[in-house]
Amino acid sequence: MEELNVKTTLVIPTYWTFAPHQLFSKQKPIAIYDHPTFITELGTLPRLLGSLEKLCIRGVDVPNIVVLVAVTHKELEMEAKERTESIVREHRHRLNIICFSSSDLDFIVSRLKKRALSKFAVPLNLLGYSNVRNIGLVIGQILGSEAVIFLDDDEVVTDEDFFRKCREFVGKKYKGRIIGGVTGYYIGSSGSYWLKDDPNEWWKTGWRKRRKMNEAFKIIEGGARLKETPFAFGGNMILCKELFEKVPFDPYIHRGEDMDMLVNARMFDFAFLLDNQLWVLHFPGYVASRWSEMRQDIYRFAYMRRKLQYQEHKNEVTPLQTKSLEPYPGYFLRRSIMFKFAVSAFLSAIHSALKSSTVESIEYLRNIKLSLSDVHNYVEKHYRDYFDFQERWAKIMPLIREDKFSKDYLEKKRRK
Repeated sequence: MEELNVKTTLVIPTYWTFAPHQLFSKQKPIAIYDHPTFITELGTLPRLLGSLEKLCIRGVDVPNIVVLVAVTHKELEMEAKERTESIVREHRHRLNIICFSSSDLDFIVSRLKKRALSKFAVPLNLLGYSNVRNIGLVIGQILGSEAVIFLDDDEVVTDEDFFRKCREFVGKKYKGRIIGGVTGYYIGSSGSYWLKDDPNEWWKTGWRKRRKMNEAFKIIEGGARLKETPFAFGGNMILCKELFEKVPFDPYIHRGEDMDMLVNARMFDFAFLLDNQLWVLHFPGYVASRWSEMRQDIYRFAYMRRKLQYQEHKNEVTPLQTKSLEPYPGYFLRRSIMFKFAVSAFLSAIHSALKSSTVESIEYLRNIKLSLSDVHNYVEKHYRDYFDFQERWAKIMPLIREDKFSKDYLEKKRRK
């Protein structure tokens, strides 16, 4: 296969938390992730890096890799950094790889301030999915990359053509628009991209997210290789320079930052497409509690819905119709979202009580309470903030491209 000469950076976020028996004595987390690695374990990162090493042995051109370290509690930062660096060292003999943590970010931020860019500064941190991915974009910009590839640490890459496919559409156009982003899909332990959805789970009435996702996944099958898509996966995504210099991930969204990025890209008139030949294996370590996922989702969908309403008042964006995001996530952006959520949360509370899971039952009921007050307050406070953030981002990103001192700093880390 012909190799494409496109400079790319592969970004792999890795998330860490305390061991289960330690969490009860800790304060509220500074960030919530679906399935972070317990600090007492190695997690899934070595498996992913091992799969990339195997590709190198077969002669595959694996891009330069940056592993981002994020934590649920600030007091874990140093231990998580050391843990990740230890894992990274085991794979440096074949992979061109660095570990990037909060202390490295402090250097980058201080460097930008020294260049008198503070007036354009955007908040840069490693708290939450969107902020972590934005740091990946900043690093890609400093390194002069034409595209940033995102993988998650609970994946495995076995397709020898994967990175060639990632580079294939960088700088190209689709129906007159620049291709800003391309997403692939996940193949799970079952050997399929379909998600298990049990119709007998009556307590999920009104909130059958997996069913709607499966409906959306039908576009993966057959037809043209590149397709318009309502969904995207952050763990199998390529963002091109033209897009990420202008459009960041939204730091005000709790989860689902990948699908929200698709929305943002399309609002700013970029094509964001599904490549039905771009796949990775996905083996998450464990599944987060459903009540927690639902809680983050109600903030996410309510926020996205309000932001889509507000876009009509912004002259510089291309209005995006909610129906173009059907069946997923569009189904959860309809006017009836709060009612659907309340019904499912109430039924889930009953189901948890029936199986003697008192804590879960209480948390589901708390979800209803939050949906009636705090969610609305959060959305009304922040739904306009992304557009201000985007304006500042678009000013500073071109200025930091291949910043000499920041780039030298990253290169020195690579040579250590």
